[in-house]
Amino acid sequence: MAPPGGNLPTIDLHVHLRGTIDQSTALTLAKKNHVHIANRYLKPDEGYVWSNFEEFLNVYDQIGRVVRTAEDLYAIAISYLKRCASEGTIYVELMLSPGHSVLNGIPFGEQINAMETAFEHARHEAGIEGGLIVTCVRHRGPDEAVAMAEQTVQNLSPAVIGFGLTGNELLFDAAEFKGAFLVAGEAGLGLTAHTGEWRDAASVLHTVEQLNLSRVGHGIRASEDKAVLERLVERNVGFEVCLSSNFALAPHYSRLKHPLGEMLAAGCKISLATDDPAFFNTTPNREYSIAEKSFGLSASQLLQITLDSIDMSFGRSDTKMRLRQKVGH
Repeated sequence: MAPPGGNLPTIDLHVHLRGTIDQSTALTLAKKNHVHIANRYLKPDEGYVWSNFEEFLNVYDQIGRVVRTAEDLYAIAISYLKRCASEGTIYVELMLSPGHSVLNGIPFGEQINAMETAFEHARHEAGIEGGLIVTCVRHRGPDEAVAMAEQTVQNLSPAVIGFGLTGNELLFDAAEFKGAFLVAGEAGLGLTAHTGEWRDAASVLHTVEQLNLSRVGHGIRASEDKAVLERLVERNVGFEVCLSSNFALAPHYSRLKHPLGEMLAAGCKISLATDDPAFFNTTPNREYSIAEKSFGLSASQLLQITLDSIDMSFGRSDTKMRLRQKVGH
């Protein structure tokens, strides 16, 4: 898909590596690694089938099971990064939950090395930059989150730039993950967490305050409380907004009811993101195009989103400088 807004370069700060595995790749890896994928989860041509959030999670786990080696991780990552680069995306932060792949037999350190190599090769071969956000999984509990943070710090590499919290937002209070985020924050990693996708506005502010976040994944329900939204704007919190994901998984946020316009008007720093592009049939460019066509965003507003995304990113200062030069600012 062509770049939106007059060939504006795009950026994606919120994309799960497992969510980039398209059907053809999943079937190839399933055959190689002798993993069965139930036909009921596969669309006839491409993509996946689910009818509610619980089924979505089941399909997601099924697809994740096909990844059995560090080489698989590398192949998935570099393929996605190169596809993004071919469409004009200049920077991607990929999220990886190493705990899932450890269960599949891939040691933590090998996962990090594979991802670092993928980012390095993608930069040299396709000109796209990026970094890795290691994530703990909320419904696996605070103890595993601390262990994940400690292993992340023990395996730091130039590619590892952030630490995050994913998983079922309705389980466990955010405060229970403070220990994990202290470990990651003290190591200098950028901090983000999924919040405000399913729980209310107050939970977004609570999560930001408890975990000392500079960004939130989704965060859209913060728009339901003006005072909360103002507090978050005052704290300069960035929002990783995933339009296609919201439309697919949160029916109360249709194109007509989604708060993107309201959040921009309130002064929120917004980054448009794909979340799980293979599941929602989207790309970074498509997310920008949706914002342009469905919400009436101008070229200057889309440019500001890209510039805010650079500021919100967890990349080093020299990386941010190169990105601004590519955008022309």
